[in-house]
Amino acid sequence: MARRWGVRARLAALLTAAALTTTAGCVPLSPGVDGDLVDGWAAFDEPVHFTPEAGSCHDGERRVIDWESYRPVGCVQVHLVETVHVGTLGDDPAVPFDEDGAADGLIPARRAARAECDRRVNEFLGGPWQTARLRMTVVTPSDAAWTGGARWFGCDVGVVDSPGGPLINWYGTIEGALDVPGHPLRMTCYDSAAVGVDDEPLTEPLDCDTPHQAEFAGTYVEDKLGYDEVELNDDRVHTRCRKVVADYAKVPNNGDLQYRVGTIYTFSDVLDWAEGDRTIRCFAWRADPLLTGSVRDGGSSALPIQYQ
Repeated sequence: MARRWGVRARLAALLTAAALTTTAGCVPLSPGVDGDLVDGWAAFDEPVHFTPEAGSCHDGERRVIDWESYRPVGCVQVHLVETVHVGTLGDDPAVPFDEDGAADGLIPARRAARAECDRRVNEFLGGPWQTARLRMTVVTPSDAAWTGGARWFGCDVGVVDSPGGPLINWYGTIEGALDVPGHPLRMTCYDSAAVGVDDEPLTEPLDCDTPHQAEFAGTYVEDKLGYDEVELNDDRVHTRCRKVVADYAKVPNNGDLQYRVGTIYTFSDVLDWAEGDRTIRCFAWRADPLLTGSVRDGGSSALPIQYQ
């Protein structure tokens, strides 16, 4: 019986509380009370989108990044890329990069971002980044971040041993590197493999006083050929590179140049090409005999005619 009484007592108490609460709703408001529970709350701020920070460094290379994968490290620590500049994109809805999409699908806004990155990175370095052992990547928001309103882009730069090679670990900032004569990031001389479509043309950077097969001579922008043509070791590219090499070595660009030295070239990957990086890097190349010392401004003494 005691248990039944306890249940009834608790039920009575709950009913009484409910009645008091209902009655209280009809009581007139006290002076100064308006009955609106939320009108005194501060307004919510507009959502803030994640944006990467210029001057930060990272231990991975990406073309797309979101806040979950953003893990900057200090540039004094070992890292793979440095974010040199962060800018703002337009509202083209196709800007986010699609890793699985065709390169031809990359759109003008992303090309505009690369053009700005080229300019900003060159200013940061003190010279054209394509003349150094560097690779520059345009980083954009993920599809989800883009849908949420993110419109930033980043310019990430990392160090390579040779053009087209993998990124290597680096310590410290690369700022001003190309303002420094003889800086180790400048492209100079290389050991080289056989020159064929499927070969890795440049294998190891060397001091030019060491016998070597290739020396960086300069660049030009390919404005006539498509990526597929450039990829197939096209002689039209070699023709333009021969002029670059002749100017660099101060020898005539005529029919005898082929008896002085050959050429090899490197170019960007298909995705960077689609974004607008059409830079061709031209190298003087000779395997027999090996080059000894730099051919820069060397004239015929550095590159004599060799008919045999």
